[in-house]
Parts: sequence; C-alpha cells; structure tokens
Amino acid sequence: MFLLRICSVFATVWKDVKVNLRFQPSELNQEFFKGMIFPVSRQHSWQNLMVFAKPASPRGWGPRNTHVPEFRGGLGNVLLVRMQSHRISRRVFDLMFLVCCSSLLVNVSVAQENDTLHAGSERVVPRAKERGDFLWPRKTQQDAMVVFLGDSITHQGLYTQYLESFFYTRYPDLGIRFRNAGVAGDSISDALARFDLDVASHHPDYVTVLFGMNDGQYREFDASIFAEYQVNMKRLLDRIESIGAKPIVLSPTMFDHEVTRLRQDDPTWRFRNKTFSSSYNALMSLFGAWSWDESRKRGNAFVNLWAPLNSYTDLGRRLNPNFTLVGDAIHPQASGQVVIAYEILMQLGVERRYCASRVVSSRGNVDSGRTWVASEGIRDLQVTDQGRSIEFHHDEVALPWVIPTQHSTVKLRWNLPSDGQQGFKMTHAGHRLSADRLKVAGLAPGQYEVRVDGKLIGTWSHVQLGTKIELQELRKTPQYQQSLEVAELNRLRYDEFVRPSRDLMTSIKGIKRRFPVDSEEYKSRSSSLLEKLQELQAGADHLDRELRKLARPRSRRWVIRRVDSRNQ
Repeated sequence: MFLLRICSVFATVWKDVKVNLRFQPSELNQEFFKGMIFPVSRQHSWQNLMVFAKPASPRGWGPRNTHVPEFRGGLGNVLLVRMQSHRISRRVFDLMFLVCCSSLLVNVSVAQENDTLHAGSERVVPRAKERGDFLWPRKTQQDAMVVFLGDSITHQGLYTQYLESFFYTRYPDLGIRFRNAGVAGDSISDALARFDLDVASHHPDYVTVLFGMNDGQYREFDASIFAEYQVNMKRLLDRIESIGAKPIVLSPTMFDHEVTRLRQDDPTWRFRNKTFSSSYNALMSLFGAWSWDESRKRGNAFVNLWAPLNSYTDLGRRLNPNFTLVGDAIHPQASGQVVIAYEILMQLGVERRYCASRVVSSRGNVDSGRTWVASEGIRDLQVTDQGRSIEFHHDEVALPWVIPTQHSTVKLRWNLPSDGQQGFKMTHAGHRLSADRLKVAGLAPGQYEVRVDGKLIGTWSHVQLGTKIELQELRKTPQYQQSLEVAELNRLRYDEFVRPSRDLMTSIKGIKRRFPVDSEEYKSRSSSLLEKLQELQAGADHLDRELRKLARPRSRRWVIRRVDSRNQ
C-alpha cells in the first residue's frame, strides 16, 4: 500500500510540476519572484535574476541568467503562483514523508530479521550500528604488533606515546605491542634504507607511515621532487605489504608559515637561518592528497592530519593571533601531537568510545514499592534509608584516556611547550573518546556525595546524577589516578628507552651514508650501537610488561549518599 501511495503522490507532483514550472521571462515570473522574496508593495529593479527556463525535457530544467524588466503590478497573478507553489511543495513533502516511512519499515524488518537470526545464540554478534570498525588492531586480535614509521615528528615520541597509553588503558587484555621507528631528518628514501632493520625485524601487523615534511625539501613545488616522493611512497607501501603487514598512511602535517614570521628574529629558534618556500604548507596538502588517492587505489587506510591541524590552528587564532600547534613551524608541540593521536583514533574508528557506564535507576513509586535495577558490571547493589544511600561494586573494564601534564621529564632537542592538555580541550577528546559515566535516576531531591573506594570525588544534586555526570577528566577519581600512573610510566619508558633508541638509529643512519653496509668499516662502527639498541629495546619491553599490569582495571566500591538535611 505504501508503494501504491508513493506512486500516486509522485504522479501528482509530476503533473503539478509540468503545469506550473514552465517559467519564461514574463510578467508572471517577475511578480512570482518579487512577491516571494520581497513585499509586493515595494518596488525594485531586477537585473540578472535566476529563473527557470522551459526545458525540452524534464532533465533540462535548470537556472539561467535572464534580464527581467521593471515590476508593473498584478497581485492576482502573484497569489495564483503562490498557491500553485504551495501545492507543489505540499506534494513534495508528502512524497518525502512516505519514502521515509517506507524506509523505516524496511529497516525495522531488517532489524527483526537480525534479531531472529541471533536469538538464542550465547555469543552476541556486533552489528553495524556502531560508528565504524577500528581498523587496527581489532579487539579480537591478540598480541598485534604496530610500528610507527616516520621522521622527526614520530621521533618526538608524543603522538605515538599518547596512542599507546590509549590502548594500554582501553584494551588492557589485548596485548598490543608497539615500536617507534621514527628518525629525525628522514625522508621516505631513508626509511627504505633502514626498513629491514627498523621495521621488518619486528614482524609488524600494522605500519603507520608519516612522511612528507622532509621529502618536499622545503622548496617551491618541483615536479621532479614530487615524482620522487610518489615513486618512493609506492616502493615503501610495496615493502610493507610484502612482509604481510597493513600500511596505514598518515598525511603530512601542517607547516605553520605564521611561526616563521613571528620567530624570524628569535635567537632560540632552531630554523631562523633556514629558507622555506612561502607555499610549503600548500605543498604538504598536495602530497597528502596524492597519498590519499594512492591509498584509496590500494585499499589501504588513510588518515588526514593536515586538514585538522590547520582547522584547529585557525580556530585558535580567532582568540589569539599568535596561537599555534606547531611551535617551530615544522614539529607539532604537545597540543598538536594530541590532535594527531585524536584524529588517528577518530578517523580510523574506535570500537569502544567510553571506558565505563554505570547506571542505577528505580522503578515503581513509594506506594507500590520501588525496585532498584543496575546496569551490567554492577554487583552487590544495596539501597537503604529509602533511597538516600546507595552502595555497589562495579567491575571496571577500562580506564579513561589520560596524558601527563609534562610531555617529558628530560629536555628534548625540539624545546616545545608542554601544552597537551590544551589539545585535549580543543578536541574534546575526553568526552568523545573516553567517557566515564555515572547515572543514578530516581533519587529523592537533595545533594549527594559520591565516594569511590572511600575517597570523596564530588557532590552533585539528584538532578545532575539523574541526568548523567562524566568523570573522565576529574582528577580526584581513583580510575583517573590509575590511568595517570600508566601515562607517566609510559612517558618514562620513552624518556629512558624509546627516544634514546631513536637517537641511536640516527647515528646508524649517518654511518650507513658514509660506508657500505657490507663493509668492515660499517660493521666496526655500528656493532656497538646495534648492541646498545638491543639493550634499549629490552628495557622498553620490560616497562611495556609493567604497563600492562598497571593498566589492569579493578573492581571499585561506590557509595552515593545524601548529605543535605532537607526533608529528613
């Protein structure tokens, strides 16, 4: 019946359109447009008005510039045209409504079919209602190895550190392993030269690829340089796929020209004597666009970092003209690195966007008796004193995503601000990727204190608790403090082991450029460095195991108790 009704309405709409939209440059058209846009009593001179010309066929309907002479009156024609227009609009909305209803019926029938298929099965099959599947690693894929391959932006060890902390705390049982393979000053050709030692030797399942900033050589567009970038990127992607890994291409990041202007006389700026192309940021956009197209052709994942970094920078400069996410024009500072980590997670899709959701609610009323129910993960629920005191244990499955206030405990060569919290606020990363929720509905009016493991974390009204409170950025909570311990231990892992290993790889790269790999000179000069590299990796692996233990979620005791004296 729906389909018959749709066909009937469509036929009526088609008839009305054929009769009433045969617009020509005529007095009727003039009065129609003047009456619809301005009051009829006002006189205007109309030039180059966009009207619809009578087409040879329905496909030919389209606007064209038509000179319309001065308006000369005719209210009756205006009203007639308005009535005809309203009738067409009503028919169109009727058609749209029926199409939506029929689509809804189809969706309901599909959902019912899915429920029937999965009914009785003990294993819950996830459906496509979740916003995107996380492309790396899957939550069912144990012990996956992820290698972050890149230049100095990866060598900084910030976006990689933040991503690792996310996975440690969000998927504590997944056992994902990470390797930072960033080397300062590298282009793709350098990465190809060290690929076997720095990538293939780890047997990765996924390899993120972040290059381009050095590949453009900071010059104006040069066709030969761009062609070399294309050839080398294809070779690198082929190498990654040849070892059975999945490449995830990250676009080049932002080059901030405003910083070069503001810091040109700054003696502390590392690049004050370096010459940069005045359109280098646009060139990075070109490199990224080509990488995106190449990734699409190959079926590889791609993350656009250039656009969000530029967008957040523009937003920041509306309030502060000197705002930047890239403090030295090339390397994103902590806030920019947070944006990179956030965009990787958001654009690839995250399966679990919240770390905890605790819901306690009452059913019924005082006369018939109240029944209190709780969400999954809550046990030992006790409600006393007519709902004024609620206690329960909650088995946590994950921790909120937290980053340290200071991005490093040692002085880094980049000497950039520790403003990672600003990046968290700009992106709303806590709310969007780490919601830690508590909702208690049905409480009597009043103020309630909330304690976790005996520690007071705050006081809220019954309205706030009944609506929902988010705790992921509340430093008082034990779960925040536990996650902060994970983030700080991972920072220590980077300061003492990961970043020094990247410095060693920079030295090995210099030796390799001077001597052939199979020469005795190369072996004698690099052997001690390679041994030290293995020691650093062993130290990083040890802390990796400690991080997994520390990130294990715990069962916590929650107490919600009324603290005001009203109605007592």
